[in-house]
Amino acid sequence: MSKKNAVRHIEQPKFKTRAEQLHFQAALRGEIEEEQPQLNVRKFLIGALAIFVILGIALGFTCYQIDKIGRMNEQIEQGLIEGTVGDEISIYMAVRVGIIAVAVLFGLYVLIKLCKPKRRKPNRSFWGDLCIYLVMGVIAVAMVFPLVFSVASSLKPLDELFRFPPRVFPQHVTLDNYSDLIVVLGQSWVPFSRYLVNTVFITLIGTFGHVVIASMAAFVLAKYDFPGGRLFFNVVVTALMFSGYVTGIPNYVIMSKMKMIDTYWAVILPAFAAPIGLFLMKQFMEGLPDALIEAAQIDGASQGRIFWTIVMPNVKPAWLTIIIFSVQNLWNTNASTVIYSESKKTLVYALQQIQAGGIARTGMAAAVTVIVMLVPISIFILSQSQILETMASSGLKE
Repeated sequence: MSKKNAVRHIEQPKFKTRAEQLHFQAALRGEIEEEQPQLNVRKFLIGALAIFVILGIALGFTCYQIDKIGRMNEQIEQGLIEGTVGDEISIYMAVRVGIIAVAVLFGLYVLIKLCKPKRRKPNRSFWGDLCIYLVMGVIAVAMVFPLVFSVASSLKPLDELFRFPPRVFPQHVTLDNYSDLIVVLGQSWVPFSRYLVNTVFITLIGTFGHVVIASMAAFVLAKYDFPGGRLFFNVVVTALMFSGYVTGIPNYVIMSKMKMIDTYWAVILPAFAAPIGLFLMKQFMEGLPDALIEAAQIDGASQGRIFWTIVMPNVKPAWLTIIIFSVQNLWNTNASTVIYSESKKTLVYALQQIQAGGIARTGMAAAVTVIVMLVPISIFILSQSQILETMASSGLKE
């Protein structure tokens, strides 16, 4: 028997269209999933809603029983009634935790069934998807919990702030903490708007200068070879290991020699030289094709035009990331070590003075925390896709 006759051929069915043939071949390669029966969304949602209602009723009953036992325990401690409270409250609390866990798992199940995540290859089962979403959900809850707790604390009255064990959400929502904060800031002999203008000025000028200087230096280091270039970049990488607390004394000495203490420039100039911006821009610019710059040079473009019209638009994710880091750093600085005049103080310094006011200002301190973190978080949410692109591309080279 010849080799040609020994080869076993797989007969393919006849196809009416080219699309059917491609679909069959893709199914043989395992690149598509087998068709699943269509989900009846209406019946599925009705059943899911019924289960959630049952879980909600059970959760409400357990919460009612826990509050009832708690009130009974308080009356026993005050001597109003006689009796003892056993381990019923522990049982009800365990049941409540179990109900919440079941509700979360069932909610993930409903979400996965409705979203129907598409996979190129059927290499993961539904339970694999469920485990991945569950882990991601736990991580997301752990990361968002401090933010939720801070916002909820700022809406609590003073008696709930000192309650133990503390509750995440307030029972009696109030905006008194924010109104009291406005009243206290209005009583200062330096207007609140002055602190705000100082912070905005320092943040805008420091961020703009940092982006421009870091981009120019990174362009030279990434696209031109010159003596000492590699050594200079190694110094920049080494500088990343030192925090602001370490460089605070050298910065103060340099600013003092330059007669810039008690001025805005004592905060702005050190921000220009932050190494993180130069590092990110240099790593990102190395991914730009050299042919793009060489073509512009052949067309007669100057170095400045190449930088502003070709390089900077192509590294937009990198300098947007630098803007976020710089704004976060400058917005949260109090500059109390280099600025002494009250009229030049920053907003964070004024808010920190309110936080140091003692127990009576605990509610205002919670409101201060929310206000301080509001701007950096808002900028991050608006530009998070650019940050992810920068971090994913900063280590890639052509």
